[in-house]
Amino acid sequence: MAIFNSKIASLKMTNKGKVRDIYNLDDSRILIVTTDRLSAFDYIVPNPVPDKGILLNKLSIFWMKKFAKTIPNHLTGESPENFVEKSEIGEVLDRAVVAKKLTPVPIEAVVRGFISGSAWSEYSQNDRRVCGLQLPEGLHEGDKLENPIFTPARKAALGGKDENISFEDSQEELGSELMERIKTVSLKLYAEAYEFLIKQNITLVDTKFEFGLNSNNEVILIDEVLTPDSSRYLFMDASSPKKNITNLDKQFVRNYFLATGWDKKSSNLPNLPKKIVMQLSKRYRKIFSLITGETRPKVSVVMGSESDWEIMSLAVEVFKEFDISFEYRVLSAHRMPDDLYEFADDALFRGIKAIVAGAGGAAHLPGMLAAKTTVPIFGVPIPSKHLNGEDSLYSIVQMPKGIPVATFAIGKPGAINAALHVISILSVTDDYLREKLDLYREKQTKIAKSMNLNLGDS
Repeated sequence: MAIFNSKIASLKMTNKGKVRDIYNLDDSRILIVTTDRLSAFDYIVPNPVPDKGILLNKLSIFWMKKFAKTIPNHLTGESPENFVEKSEIGEVLDRAVVAKKLTPVPIEAVVRGFISGSAWSEYSQNDRRVCGLQLPEGLHEGDKLENPIFTPARKAALGGKDENISFEDSQEELGSELMERIKTVSLKLYAEAYEFLIKQNITLVDTKFEFGLNSNNEVILIDEVLTPDSSRYLFMDASSPKKNITNLDKQFVRNYFLATGWDKKSSNLPNLPKKIVMQLSKRYRKIFSLITGETRPKVSVVMGSESDWEIMSLAVEVFKEFDISFEYRVLSAHRMPDDLYEFADDALFRGIKAIVAGAGGAAHLPGMLAAKTTVPIFGVPIPSKHLNGEDSLYSIVQMPKGIPVATFAIGKPGAINAALHVISILSVTDDYLREKLDLYREKQTKIAKSMNLNLGDS
Protein backbone atom coordinates (compact mmCIF):
# COMPACT_ATOMS: atom_id res chain seq x y z
CA MET A 1 0.00 0.00 0.00
CA ALA A 2 1.22 3.49 -0.84
CA ILE A 3 3.30 5.32 1.77
CA PHE A 4 3.48 9.08 1.35
CA ASN A 5 4.82 9.77 4.84
CA SER A 6 6.38 6.93 6.81
CA LYS A 7 5.11 6.48 10.37
CA ILE A 8 7.59 4.72 12.65
CA ALA A 9 6.77 5.91 16.17
CA SER A 10 9.35 3.61 17.77
CA LEU A 11 12.25 5.49 16.12
CA LYS A 12 13.25 9.14 15.90
CA MET A 13 13.12 10.70 12.44
CA THR A 14 16.22 12.81 11.89
CA ASN A 15 15.74 13.94 8.31
CA LYS A 16 13.01 14.11 5.69
CA GLY A 17 14.08 14.45 2.07
CA LYS A 18 12.03 14.77 -1.08
CA VAL A 19 11.53 11.00 -1.22
CA ARG A 20 13.38 9.42 1.72
CA ASP A 21 12.72 9.51 5.46
CA ILE A 22 15.71 8.88 7.71
CA TYR A 23 15.51 7.50 11.24
CA ASN A 24 18.26 7.19 13.82
CA LEU A 25 19.11 3.69 15.06
CA ASP A 26 22.29 4.27 17.08
CA ASP A 27 25.67 6.01 16.86
CA SER A 28 26.72 4.09 13.76
CA ARG A 29 23.52 3.25 11.86
CA ILE A 30 20.45 4.85 10.34
CA LEU A 31 17.25 3.51 8.79
CA ILE A 32 16.41 4.92 5.34
CA VAL A 33 12.80 4.52 4.18
CA THR A 34 12.08 5.18 0.50
CA THR A 35 8.52 6.47 0.35
CA ASP A 36 6.18 6.70 -2.65
CA ARG A 37 6.60 10.47 -2.84
CA LEU A 38 7.49 11.91 -6.24
CA SER A 39 9.35 15.14 -6.88
CA ALA A 40 9.62 17.21 -10.03
CA PHE A 41 11.39 20.52 -10.56
CA ASP A 42 12.50 20.23 -6.89
CA TYR A 43 8.88 20.22 -5.66
CA ILE A 44 6.95 17.30 -4.19
CA VAL A 45 3.87 16.06 -6.07
CA PRO A 46 0.89 15.96 -3.65
CA ASN A 47 -0.20 12.38 -4.44
CA PRO A 48 1.95 9.24 -4.17
CA VAL A 49 2.90 6.69 -6.81
CA PRO A 50 2.10 3.29 -5.19
CA ASP A 51 5.09 0.91 -4.92
CA LYS A 52 7.49 3.50 -6.35
CA GLY A 53 9.54 3.45 -3.16
CA ILE A 54 9.86 -0.33 -3.28
CA LEU A 55 11.10 -0.24 -6.87
CA LEU A 56 13.63 2.52 -6.16
CA ASN A 57 14.90 0.80 -3.04
CA LYS A 58 15.37 -2.55 -4.77
CA LEU A 59 17.08 -0.91 -7.75
CA SER A 60 19.53 0.95 -5.52
CA ILE A 61 20.39 -2.26 -3.66
CA PHE A 62 20.88 -4.04 -7.01
CA TRP A 63 23.34 -1.41 -8.26
CA MET A 64 25.21 -1.08 -4.97
CA LYS A 65 25.84 -4.81 -4.95
CA LYS A 66 26.87 -4.71 -8.61
CA PHE A 67 29.35 -1.91 -7.93
CA ALA A 68 30.71 -3.45 -4.71
CA LYS A 69 34.10 -4.22 -6.27
CA THR A 70 34.43 -0.66 -7.54
CA ILE A 71 33.36 1.28 -4.46
CA PRO A 72 32.06 0.43 -0.95
CA ASN A 73 28.47 1.41 -0.14
CA HIS A 74 26.46 2.37 2.92
CA LEU A 75 24.51 -0.91 3.24
CA THR A 76 25.00 -2.94 6.43
CA GLY A 77 23.07 -5.95 5.12
CA GLU A 78 20.84 -6.00 8.21
CA SER A 79 17.07 -6.46 7.94
CA PRO A 80 15.05 -3.28 8.62
CA GLU A 81 12.23 -5.41 10.05
CA ASN A 82 14.44 -6.21 13.04
CA PHE A 83 14.60 -2.56 14.11
CA VAL A 84 10.89 -1.65 14.23
CA GLU A 85 7.83 -2.82 16.13
CA LYS A 86 5.81 -5.67 14.61
CA SER A 87 2.97 -3.26 13.80
CA GLU A 88 5.43 -1.06 11.85
CA ILE A 89 6.89 -3.73 9.56
CA GLY A 90 4.61 -2.60 6.72
CA GLU A 91 6.37 0.78 6.81
CA VAL A 92 9.75 -0.74 5.99
CA LEU A 93 9.09 -4.00 4.13
CA ASP A 94 10.99 -3.96 0.80
CA ARG A 95 11.35 -0.18 0.92
CA ALA A 96 13.95 0.43 3.64
CA VAL A 97 17.62 -0.29 4.32
CA VAL A 98 19.81 -0.18 7.38
CA ALA A 99 22.75 2.03 6.45
CA LYS A 100 26.03 3.15 7.98
CA LYS A 101 25.98 6.61 9.49
CA LEU A 102 28.33 8.69 7.31
CA THR A 103 29.09 12.33 6.59
CA PRO A 104 27.30 13.20 3.32
CA VAL A 105 29.27 15.13 0.71
CA PRO A 106 27.00 18.11 -0.19
CA ILE A 107 27.40 17.58 -3.93
CA GLU A 108 25.37 15.71 -6.52
CA ALA A 109 27.88 13.95 -8.74
CA VAL A 110 26.18 14.20 -12.13
CA VAL A 111 27.55 12.33 -15.13
CA ARG A 112 26.17 13.05 -18.59
CA GLY A 113 26.69 10.96 -21.69
CA PHE A 114 24.27 13.03 -23.77
CA ILE A 115 23.36 16.70 -24.00
CA SER A 116 19.89 16.97 -22.45
CA GLY A 117 17.92 18.45 -19.58
CA SER A 118 19.52 21.35 -17.73
CA ALA A 119 22.78 20.69 -19.60
CA TRP A 120 21.07 21.45 -22.91
CA SER A 121 19.56 24.67 -21.49
CA GLU A 122 22.96 25.75 -20.21
CA TYR A 123 24.68 24.81 -23.47
CA SER A 124 22.13 26.82 -25.50
CA GLN A 125 22.29 29.91 -23.31
CA ASN A 126 25.87 29.98 -22.08
CA ASP A 127 28.22 30.12 -25.07
CA ARG A 128 28.27 26.33 -25.50
CA ARG A 129 29.49 25.79 -21.93
CA VAL A 130 28.06 23.36 -19.33
CA CYS A 131 29.19 23.67 -15.71
CA GLY A 132 32.28 25.51 -16.93
CA LEU A 133 33.14 22.88 -19.56
CA GLN A 134 33.51 24.09 -23.14
CA LEU A 135 31.63 21.75 -25.48
CA PRO A 136 31.78 21.59 -29.30
CA GLU A 137 29.67 23.85 -31.51
CA GLY A 138 26.69 22.43 -33.37
CA LEU A 139 25.34 19.97 -30.81
CA HIS A 140 21.61 19.28 -30.85
CA GLU A 141 19.43 18.33 -27.90
CA GLY A 142 19.82 14.61 -27.20
CA ASP A 143 23.15 14.23 -29.02
CA LYS A 144 25.63 11.78 -27.59
CA LEU A 145 28.79 13.42 -26.26
CA GLU A 146 32.16 12.22 -27.45
CA ASN A 147 33.00 11.31 -23.85
CA PRO A 148 30.81 11.44 -20.72
CA ILE A 149 31.26 14.63 -18.70
CA PHE A 150 31.21 15.23 -14.94
CA THR A 151 28.98 18.17 -13.99
CA PRO A 152 28.57 18.58 -10.22
CA ALA A 153 25.61 20.28 -8.59
CA ARG A 154 25.50 21.93 -5.18
CA LYS A 155 22.82 20.26 -3.06
CA ALA A 156 20.07 22.54 -1.76
CA ALA A 157 18.00 22.19 1.38
CA LEU A 158 14.52 20.66 1.06
CA GLY A 159 12.38 23.02 -0.98
CA GLY A 160 15.42 24.66 -2.57
CA LYS A 161 16.82 24.13 -6.04
CA ASP A 162 20.08 22.27 -6.64
CA GLU A 163 22.62 24.47 -8.44
CA ASN A 164 24.93 23.36 -11.25
CA ILE A 165 28.48 24.47 -10.56
CA SER A 166 31.85 24.02 -12.24
CA PHE A 167 34.25 21.30 -11.18
CA GLU A 168 36.69 24.02 -10.16
CA ASP A 169 34.09 25.58 -7.84
CA SER A 170 33.44 22.18 -6.26
CA GLN A 171 37.17 21.77 -5.69
CA GLU A 172 37.34 25.14 -3.95
CA GLU A 173 34.40 24.27 -1.72
CA LEU A 174 35.26 20.65 -0.86
CA GLY A 175 38.93 20.21 -1.70
CA SER A 176 40.72 19.19 -4.89
CA GLU A 177 41.75 15.72 -3.74
CA LEU A 178 38.24 14.72 -2.60
CA MET A 179 36.56 16.01 -5.75
CA GLU A 180 39.11 14.26 -7.98
CA ARG A 181 38.25 10.98 -6.25
CA ILE A 182 34.53 11.61 -6.65
CA LYS A 183 34.88 12.59 -10.30
CA THR A 184 36.99 9.53 -11.13
CA VAL A 185 34.69 7.02 -9.46
CA SER A 186 31.52 8.70 -10.84
CA LEU A 187 32.76 8.42 -14.42
CA LYS A 188 33.79 4.81 -13.80
CA LEU A 189 30.38 3.89 -12.37
CA TYR A 190 28.62 5.54 -15.31
CA ALA A 191 30.79 3.61 -17.79
CA GLU A 192 30.13 0.29 -16.05
CA ALA A 193 26.38 0.95 -15.94
CA TYR A 194 26.25 2.11 -19.56
CA GLU A 195 27.92 -1.08 -20.81
CA PHE A 196 25.59 -3.25 -18.75
CA LEU A 197 22.42 -1.42 -19.81
CA ILE A 198 23.12 -1.12 -23.53
CA LYS A 199 22.92 -4.92 -23.75
CA GLN A 200 19.29 -4.61 -22.58
CA ASN A 201 18.60 -1.96 -25.26
CA ILE A 202 18.63 0.70 -22.51
CA THR A 203 20.56 3.92 -22.98
CA LEU A 204 21.73 5.70 -19.84
CA VAL A 205 21.48 9.35 -20.81
CA ASP A 206 22.66 10.79 -17.50
CA THR A 207 22.58 10.08 -13.79
CA LYS A 208 23.60 11.44 -10.42
CA PHE A 209 25.50 9.74 -7.62
CA GLU A 210 25.81 10.77 -4.00
CA PHE A 211 28.66 9.99 -1.66
CA GLY A 212 29.53 10.07 2.01
CA LEU A 213 32.73 9.91 4.02
CA ASN A 214 33.46 7.50 6.84
CA SER A 215 35.78 8.09 9.81
CA ASN A 216 38.76 7.12 7.64
CA ASN A 217 37.80 9.72 5.02
CA GLU A 218 36.97 6.97 2.50
CA VAL A 219 34.45 7.80 -0.23
CA ILE A 220 31.31 5.65 0.17
CA LEU A 221 28.39 5.31 -2.27
CA ILE A 222 25.14 6.35 -0.56
CA ASP A 223 21.49 7.33 -1.13
CA GLU A 224 19.90 6.13 -4.39
CA VAL A 225 21.81 4.67 -7.32
CA LEU A 226 20.71 4.66 -10.96
CA THR A 227 16.99 4.78 -10.28
CA PRO A 228 14.47 6.31 -12.71
CA ASP A 229 14.25 9.20 -10.24
CA SER A 230 17.97 9.97 -10.41
CA SER A 231 18.66 8.99 -14.03
CA ARG A 232 17.37 9.42 -17.55
CA TYR A 233 16.76 6.12 -19.32
CA LEU A 234 15.81 5.53 -22.94
CA PHE A 235 14.54 2.11 -23.98
CA MET A 236 14.51 0.96 -27.58
CA ASP A 237 11.94 -1.78 -28.16
CA ALA A 238 13.81 -4.05 -30.57
CA SER A 239 10.69 -6.18 -31.04
CA SER A 240 8.78 -3.23 -32.49
CA PRO A 241 8.95 -2.80 -36.29
CA LYS A 242 9.52 0.93 -35.74
CA LYS A 243 11.96 0.30 -32.86
CA ASN A 244 10.09 2.79 -30.66
CA ILE A 245 12.16 4.67 -28.09
CA THR A 246 10.54 5.36 -24.71
CA ASN A 247 11.56 7.38 -21.66
CA LEU A 248 11.54 5.05 -18.65
CA ASP A 249 12.16 7.66 -16.00
CA LYS A 250 10.77 10.75 -14.30
CA GLN A 251 11.16 12.87 -17.43
CA PHE A 252 7.70 11.63 -18.40
CA VAL A 253 6.24 13.55 -15.45
CA ARG A 254 8.28 16.67 -16.12
CA ASN A 255 7.02 16.65 -19.71
CA TYR A 256 3.43 16.27 -18.48
CA PHE A 257 3.62 19.28 -16.18
CA LEU A 258 5.24 21.42 -18.87
CA ALA A 259 2.55 20.39 -21.38
CA THR A 260 -0.19 21.50 -18.97
CA GLY A 261 1.27 25.00 -18.86
CA TRP A 262 2.28 24.71 -15.21
CA ASP A 263 4.17 27.80 -14.09
CA LYS A 264 7.74 26.88 -13.07
CA LYS A 265 7.74 29.87 -10.74
CA SER A 266 4.85 28.36 -8.78
CA SER A 267 5.69 27.15 -5.28
CA ASN A 268 3.82 23.85 -5.63
CA LEU A 269 2.67 21.17 -8.03
CA PRO A 270 -0.89 19.97 -8.65
CA ASN A 271 -2.02 16.37 -8.17
CA LEU A 272 -1.10 13.97 -10.96
CA PRO A 273 -4.18 12.51 -12.70
CA LYS A 274 -4.75 8.77 -12.26
CA LYS A 275 -3.91 8.13 -15.91
CA ILE A 276 -0.48 9.75 -15.53
CA VAL A 277 0.23 7.90 -12.26
CA MET A 278 -0.63 4.61 -13.97
CA GLN A 279 1.62 5.34 -16.95
CA LEU A 280 4.51 6.43 -14.74
CA SER A 281 4.12 3.37 -12.52
CA LYS A 282 4.16 1.13 -15.59
CA ARG A 283 7.40 2.75 -16.82
CA TYR A 284 9.06 2.32 -13.42
CA ARG A 285 8.05 -1.35 -13.24
CA LYS A 286 9.37 -1.90 -16.76
CA ILE A 287 12.81 -0.40 -16.12
CA PHE A 288 12.99 -2.32 -12.83
CA SER A 289 12.29 -5.63 -14.59
CA LEU A 290 14.64 -4.90 -17.50
CA ILE A 291 17.52 -4.09 -15.16
CA THR A 292 17.08 -6.64 -12.37
CA GLY A 293 15.33 -9.47 -14.21
CA GLU A 294 12.73 -9.53 -11.42
CA THR A 295 9.00 -9.06 -11.92
CA ARG A 296 6.55 -7.36 -9.62
CA PRO A 297 3.35 -9.21 -8.61
CA LYS A 298 0.68 -9.47 -11.28
CA VAL A 299 -1.84 -11.20 -9.04
CA SER A 300 -2.88 -10.72 -5.42
CA VAL A 301 -4.24 -13.55 -3.28
CA VAL A 302 -6.02 -12.16 -0.24
CA MET A 303 -8.00 -13.76 2.56
CA GLY A 304 -9.99 -12.65 5.55
CA SER A 305 -8.03 -14.66 8.11
CA GLU A 306 -4.89 -16.76 8.40
CA SER A 307 -7.19 -19.75 8.93
CA ASP A 308 -8.19 -19.38 5.25
CA TRP A 309 -4.63 -20.16 4.13
CA GLU A 310 -5.28 -23.91 3.96
CA ILE A 311 -7.66 -23.24 1.06
CA MET A 312 -6.08 -20.15 -0.51
CA SER A 313 -2.60 -21.71 -0.59
CA LEU A 314 -3.93 -23.95 -3.36
CA ALA A 315 -4.43 -20.91 -5.58
CA VAL A 316 -0.86 -19.84 -4.78
CA GLU A 317 0.47 -23.26 -5.80
CA VAL A 318 -1.28 -22.97 -9.17
CA PHE A 319 0.30 -19.56 -9.77
CA LYS A 320 3.69 -21.02 -8.89
CA GLU A 321 3.17 -23.85 -11.39
CA PHE A 322 2.48 -21.32 -14.15
CA ASP A 323 5.31 -18.93 -13.18
CA ILE A 324 2.87 -16.13 -12.38
CA SER A 325 4.32 -13.48 -10.08
CA PHE A 326 2.03 -13.09 -7.09
CA GLU A 327 1.66 -11.76 -3.57
CA TYR A 328 -0.56 -12.87 -0.70
CA ARG A 329 -1.81 -11.27 2.49
CA VAL A 330 -4.57 -11.18 5.10
CA LEU A 331 -7.12 -8.37 4.69
CA SER A 332 -10.02 -8.62 7.11
CA ALA A 333 -13.08 -6.82 5.77
CA HIS A 334 -14.40 -6.10 9.25
CA ARG A 335 -11.20 -5.67 11.28
CA MET A 336 -9.02 -3.94 8.66
CA PRO A 337 -11.43 -1.87 6.52
CA ASP A 338 -9.03 1.06 6.05
CA ASP A 339 -6.22 -1.26 4.93
CA LEU A 340 -8.63 -3.06 2.61
CA TYR A 341 -9.77 0.14 0.91
CA GLU A 342 -6.21 1.42 0.54
CA PHE A 343 -5.13 -1.90 -0.95
CA ALA A 344 -8.02 -1.80 -3.41
CA ASP A 345 -7.35 1.84 -4.36
CA ASP A 346 -3.67 1.12 -5.08
CA ALA A 347 -4.02 -2.24 -6.86
CA LEU A 348 -4.47 -0.85 -10.38
CA PHE A 349 -1.52 1.55 -10.06
CA ARG A 350 0.69 -1.24 -8.76
CA GLY A 351 0.10 -3.29 -11.91
CA ILE A 352 -2.14 -5.91 -10.27
CA LYS A 353 -4.16 -7.66 -13.00
CA ALA A 354 -6.44 -9.78 -10.81
CA ILE A 355 -7.30 -10.36 -7.15
CA VAL A 356 -8.30 -13.79 -5.85
CA ALA A 357 -10.16 -13.17 -2.59
CA GLY A 358 -11.17 -15.92 -0.18
CA ALA A 359 -13.55 -15.37 2.71
CA GLY A 360 -15.82 -17.39 4.98
CA GLY A 361 -19.02 -16.74 6.94
CA ALA A 362 -20.27 -13.24 6.16
CA ALA A 363 -17.61 -13.22 3.41
CA HIS A 364 -17.73 -9.51 2.64
CA LEU A 365 -14.10 -9.28 1.52
CA PRO A 366 -14.53 -9.96 -2.23
CA GLY A 367 -17.51 -7.61 -2.53
CA MET A 368 -15.87 -4.77 -0.64
CA LEU A 369 -12.79 -5.05 -2.85
CA ALA A 370 -14.94 -5.04 -5.98
CA ALA A 371 -16.67 -1.88 -4.75
CA LYS A 372 -13.34 -0.05 -4.53
CA THR A 373 -11.41 -1.19 -7.63
CA THR A 374 -11.94 -2.06 -11.27
CA VAL A 375 -9.30 -4.80 -11.02
CA PRO A 376 -11.18 -8.10 -11.61
CA ILE A 377 -12.09 -9.90 -8.37
CA PHE A 378 -12.35 -13.70 -8.17
CA GLY A 379 -14.22 -14.82 -5.06
CA VAL A 380 -13.53 -18.11 -3.28
CA PRO A 381 -16.04 -19.16 -0.57
CA ILE A 382 -14.24 -20.68 2.42
CA PRO A 383 -15.98 -23.62 4.16
CA SER A 384 -17.57 -22.42 7.40
CA LYS A 385 -18.03 -24.29 10.66
CA HIS A 386 -21.80 -24.60 10.61
CA LEU A 387 -23.02 -24.26 7.01
CA ASN A 388 -20.03 -25.80 5.20
CA GLY A 389 -19.45 -22.64 3.18
CA GLU A 390 -22.95 -22.20 1.77
CA ASP A 391 -23.28 -18.95 3.69
CA SER A 392 -19.94 -17.80 2.21
CA LEU A 393 -21.07 -18.74 -1.29
CA TYR A 394 -24.38 -16.86 -1.06
CA SER A 395 -22.69 -13.82 0.44
CA ILE A 396 -20.09 -13.57 -2.34
CA VAL A 397 -22.30 -14.40 -5.29
CA GLN A 398 -25.15 -12.00 -4.46
CA MET A 399 -23.53 -8.76 -5.53
CA PRO A 400 -25.57 -5.78 -6.73
CA LYS A 401 -25.70 -5.00 -10.43
CA GLY A 402 -22.59 -3.14 -11.56
CA ILE A 403 -20.22 -4.52 -8.89
CA PRO A 404 -19.16 -7.90 -10.31
CA VAL A 405 -17.35 -10.66 -8.45
CA ALA A 406 -16.60 -13.87 -10.35
CA THR A 407 -17.60 -16.50 -7.78
CA PHE A 408 -16.28 -20.06 -7.68
CA ALA A 409 -17.07 -23.31 -5.90
CA ILE A 410 -16.71 -23.68 -2.14
CA GLY A 411 -13.29 -24.61 -0.81
CA LYS A 412 -10.37 -26.29 -2.59
CA PRO A 413 -11.92 -26.65 -6.08
CA GLY A 414 -12.89 -22.98 -6.00
CA ALA A 415 -9.39 -21.81 -5.07
CA ILE A 416 -7.79 -23.88 -7.82
CA ASN A 417 -10.33 -22.89 -10.46
CA ALA A 418 -10.16 -19.22 -9.52
CA ALA A 419 -6.41 -19.26 -10.13
CA LEU A 420 -6.85 -21.15 -13.41
CA HIS A 421 -9.47 -18.67 -14.54
CA VAL A 422 -7.10 -15.77 -13.85
CA ILE A 423 -4.40 -17.57 -15.85
CA SER A 424 -6.84 -18.21 -18.68
CA ILE A 425 -7.61 -14.49 -18.94
CA LEU A 426 -3.93 -13.50 -18.77
CA SER A 427 -3.08 -16.06 -21.46
CA VAL A 428 -5.19 -14.22 -24.03
CA THR A 429 -2.30 -11.77 -24.49
CA ASP A 430 0.55 -14.06 -23.45
CA ASP A 431 1.62 -16.82 -25.87
CA TYR A 432 3.97 -18.47 -23.36
CA LEU A 433 1.21 -18.68 -20.77
CA ARG A 434 -1.30 -19.99 -23.30
CA GLU A 435 1.08 -22.81 -24.27
CA LYS A 436 1.52 -23.74 -20.62
CA LEU A 437 -2.24 -23.73 -20.14
CA ASP A 438 -2.71 -25.98 -23.18
CA LEU A 439 -0.17 -28.44 -21.74
CA TYR A 440 -1.97 -28.35 -18.41
CA ARG A 441 -5.28 -29.17 -20.08
CA GLU A 442 -3.69 -32.02 -22.03
CA LYS A 443 -2.33 -33.42 -18.79
CA GLN A 444 -5.78 -33.25 -17.19
CA THR A 445 -7.27 -35.08 -20.18
CA LYS A 446 -4.69 -37.86 -19.93
CA ILE A 447 -5.41 -38.27 -16.22
CA ALA A 448 -9.13 -38.53 -16.89
CA LYS A 449 -8.64 -41.10 -19.68
CA SER A 450 -6.34 -43.19 -17.49
CA MET A 451 -9.20 -43.64 -15.03
CA ASN A 452 -10.69 -46.23 -17.39
CA LEU A 453 -7.73 -48.47 -16.65
CA ASN A 454 -8.67 -48.52 -12.98
CA LEU A 455 -12.28 -49.65 -13.52
CA GLY A 456 -12.98 -53.07 -12.16
CA ASP A 457 -9.94 -53.16 -9.85
CA SER A 458 -10.68 -54.96 -6.61
